Amino acid sequence: MKLASNHSNAEPPERSEYRTLTASASEGTVNTDPAWYTPARLLIAFCVVSFLVFLDRGIIASNGVNGDKESKTGIQGEFQLSKFQDGVLPAAFMIGLLIASLVFSELCKHYNAFRLIGWGMAIFMISSVGCGFANSFWTLLVCRIIMGAGEASIINLTGPFIDDVAPPSQKTLWFGILYLFPTVGIAVGYIFGGVIGASMGWRMPFLIQAAVCVPVVLWLFMVQPISLRTMHDDEEEAHTDLSAPLLGSEAAPPAAVVNSLWGDICILCRHPVFLYSSLGYCPVQGAFGVYSYFGPQAGHELFGVGRESIDLTFGGVTIVTAVVATLLGGWALDRVGSSIKNAMLLNGISAVVGFVAIVAAFWVPPATTTGFVWFMLIFAIGELAIFAGTAPVGAVIVWSVPTRLRPLASGISAIASHILGDVPTPPLVGLLQGYIQDWRIAMLVLTLILIVAAVLFFVGAYVKCIDYRPEEERLSLEKGHRLTVSNAGNVGPLVSDMESATMVHHHGDLADQNNLRQC
Repeated sequence: MKLASNHSNAEPPERSEYRTLTASASEGTVNTDPAWYTPARLLIAFCVVSFLVFLDRGIIASNGVNGDKESKTGIQGEFQLSKFQDGVLPAAFMIGLLIASLVFSELCKHYNAFRLIGWGMAIFMISSVGCGFANSFWTLLVCRIIMGAGEASIINLTGPFIDDVAPPSQKTLWFGILYLFPTVGIAVGYIFGGVIGASMGWRMPFLIQAAVCVPVVLWLFMVQPISLRTMHDDEEEAHTDLSAPLLGSEAAPPAAVVNSLWGDICILCRHPVFLYSSLGYCPVQGAFGVYSYFGPQAGHELFGVGRESIDLTFGGVTIVTAVVATLLGGWALDRVGSSIKNAMLLNGISAVVGFVAIVAAFWVPPATTTGFVWFMLIFAIGELAIFAGTAPVGAVIVWSVPTRLRPLASGISAIASHILGDVPTPPLVGLLQGYIQDWRIAMLVLTLILIVAAVLFFVGAYVKCIDYRPEEERLSLEKGHRLTVSNAGNVGPLVSDMESATMVHHHGDLADQNNLRQC
């Protein structure tokens, strides 16, 4: 795919079609938006998109679709998979996600970001059909990789859009609403895959999922698109519709594209809070990846609960805890002060509480008649704690990097959380379980990684950072307290590529709103 590199001083014809979402603080005016657009409608649309792409992860993890090798049911039974191969399947999408995240991050500099989300959904829909018709393990593996490529546009671009349009005083809550739908999608996927897979075969859930995506994809391509704020900060960038021909203009040399992308990645790596937040979320994502994939199997073997019942139970508990905790985490951060430091402290506390609760859950004796009930109750507390950090992590990722790099930051963070999180952990836990044949010990060993997450979050709360939110937004969140700002030009190489940065130092604690503005 060729990227347009020739820019002229004349306004591109598409500029009048793609209106910016944000107000101009200096002029006090608001640009015209498409007739369908309101911030709430955009949030709803992206919630639906996120739900659909993550529904797939619950589907493939459910006992109705994943099945069992010995009983020759589901994917395991039809393709006679080993435990390691079974663990590779939920992680296979990572290959496509890794490559496509970088591609979409670069494409959004040249093409409309809203349209890119439509292309991602189209790729996801087609590969879902491929999963439904897969005739071998390798065919299914390739389709999973392509699904990851489609998912990349949603992960990279929806968060920055919401950062543009959400009310400043409720921004973390809006992040919470957006980020709870991936978890809800996984949870509903358990139930959907378990019920439909058991009654209609493991292929049918993938085909139904693709059919549901059709109207969403059509809508994303047919409505007048809106633009990401980042794309309007640089007047030299061309904004074109992906429906227009990609050829016929000079293309940027591949080496120039790679160098530009590499330079942006290097800039991100000079932001320590972004690094601590991204790396801290990796163990959390890794733990949740194992719980979501092997949880139903472990519950079935430990407590002797039926496969269909365990799918419904895990799915229901995950839905409830995800909704409550994700919204509560966003609301809590908005209440105590949506600073970067407060967000990192909240994430660290959540990881510690989650560790304690989940370790306690796996110590419940399996032989007792009420063992499974107590296990699920305590396990639900652990999930509540883990999910409470979802919205604060998403907020820190886009607040701690330059505005133009938000899509790339979101993509890099998601890639890291998979490469160092839920990609290696299911196969490794599968290998460990295959060796020791004890789900209790395997899960306890896995849960130790939450301590690593807590340490990274707590350390990240006390390092220097830059808050890149607009100054008027930061001021509106001060609630009458003074905002102390130092000159960004005095902070050295860290901000050489960053305009309007605010360097602050951490002082005080969660409750201290009288000190300097927290990062």
